[in-house]
Amino acid sequence: MRYGWIVILWIVPAIRAQPVLQAPVGLMQQAPGAFLARAQPSAFEQLVQMSSGRVVAPSPTDSLPEGMPLNTRLLWGRKGLLRILGLAPATRRRELEIRRTMLQWHQRLALVTFAALTTQVILGEVLASDRARYYQKLQPIHQPLGYVTFGLYLTTASLSLGAPPARRYTPGFSSIKLHRALALIHFTGMMLQPWLGRRLRLAPSPASYERRLRTHRWVGRLTFGAYTAAFLVILLPY
Repeated sequence: MRYGWIVILWIVPAIRAQPVLQAPVGLMQQAPGAFLARAQPSAFEQLVQMSSGRVVAPSPTDSLPEGMPLNTRLLWGRKGLLRILGLAPATRRRELEIRRTMLQWHQRLALVTFAALTTQVILGEVLASDRARYYQKLQPIHQPLGYVTFGLYLTTASLSLGAPPARRYTPGFSSIKLHRALALIHFTGMMLQPWLGRRLRLAPSPASYERRLRTHRWVGRLTFGAYTAAFLVILLPY
């Protein structure tokens, strides 16, 4: 018992010497919620509470570039179709990886399409130069090759038109913008050619056939020229 009093006499002064354990003056006179109001959570704690214990990652749309082409905005914009459907990747980095892969295949198929289009134009010019001589031999090749070329062209174009947005789009003139302008020309021509070919086969008279043939040939030439120019401008250093 004697030792118990000694322990008590040692503990009491030690407790009084600790300011942390002592209640501040006037604290007991305040409302019960006043002390809790002082202990506001930090910004990080609030973020954790709002996200149910998970740190919220930035959205891919937070880093979308300015000046995206119309087709890219419709598919990949902040309210783009792929984002509405939930088909867009979870990160911007993944979008750029997909873009690189799609544009690589776009370039490869563009070479194949260029070869098919060149062959198709040559066959068409030879066929039109002497129909009596070449029609039976070349027409069975020219028509199906036209469908193959059309399919290759659409596949090649879709890889470019459907690619995710670039890291940035620079204002002013560039070879890429010239490439897109020429693409509008040869895209229009490629959409017209199957219809013009069908109209040519259904011509009601020889005079109508000649008129439609001239239109078909000139649209083919302009399309081939625009495609070739669009292919070459990519090699420009600006």
